[in-house]
Amino acid sequence: MLAAMLAVSFCCQDPAATPAPVPLPAKVDGVEVLDLGNGCRIQGRVLRSTEQTIFVDVGYDVLKVPLAAVLRRETVDGNRTGGIVREKLWARAELPERSVAEGAKVFGEAVVKIEAAGGQGSGFVTHVDGWVVTNFHVVEREVEVDVVVYSLGKNGFEPRTVRKCKVAAINPAMDLALVKMETPDDLALKTIYLGDSDAMQVGDTVYAIGAPIGLDRTVSSGIVSVTNRTFEGRCHFQITTPINPGNSGGPLFNLRGEVVGVNSAGYRGFQGLNFAIPAKYVIDFLNNRDAFALDTTRSENGVHYLPAPRRPQPAK
Repeated sequence: MLAAMLAVSFCCQDPAATPAPVPLPAKVDGVEVLDLGNGCRIQGRVLRSTEQTIFVDVGYDVLKVPLAAVLRRETVDGNRTGGIVREKLWARAELPERSVAEGAKVFGEAVVKIEAAGGQGSGFVTHVDGWVVTNFHVVEREVEVDVVVYSLGKNGFEPRTVRKCKVAAINPAMDLALVKMETPDDLALKTIYLGDSDAMQVGDTVYAIGAPIGLDRTVSSGIVSVTNRTFEGRCHFQITTPINPGNSGGPLFNLRGEVVGVNSAGYRGFQGLNFAIPAKYVIDFLNNRDAFALDTTRSENGVHYLPAPRRPQPAK
């Protein structure tokens, strides 16, 4: 039974070096992933930790892992289907495939509308503390925005606006921004899970949830046309999912309900030419939030454009 629930993944490891079995300790903790570096990872139930060793049950054996060899430990809540690994500002999970209708119902509450002085867009909640990802061009030149949350109540969706949410970090080069909401105590936020954008293939079904031209909670679906299309100097997914003004900053889901991209642009009149920023850039942005912290003392959000070089004058 225990072996069916746990998984172990070894890379660069010599089978002959597998530690000998140790007696099963009495204390049982949770399932964790131990990152040993160089792509080597171990997942199993942590039975006991000492100052020098971690005892991990991998289903068929118990490994003694030196604590000094572990670079990072991640907790997994649950079994392999639905197991969640949480990072500081985002999370990933092993989710089953769902239809677009089922996925929109499950994750729709985590999609929000961003309202700024210069316009509006979409976004999605990555952490229950109120962290929201959107596009930089949605919040450009703003230090505060309003966020509309759509919680599902007894009478359907109940829009609720959280005022003066701080623009906490920006990455103009990748067209990404991070907004921090200070949510009321009676407002429980739903969150999304970020997926592996590198695993997406041409032809995979994807769908978007957002607020095109202010029409909130709009769902549109399509496929991935190209996985690495260069658009405005950045690598994007080219998708057939319709992206209209107001969809910017909203999530692009795969059929497992993972966010694999951030919808960013589309050609008006050409609904088959739309673009999304792959989630791997979002993960890098969130993991390095401090490096992208907004400098509120500069009206241009910390962006300084250098003048173009002058054209050479022809010799007289």
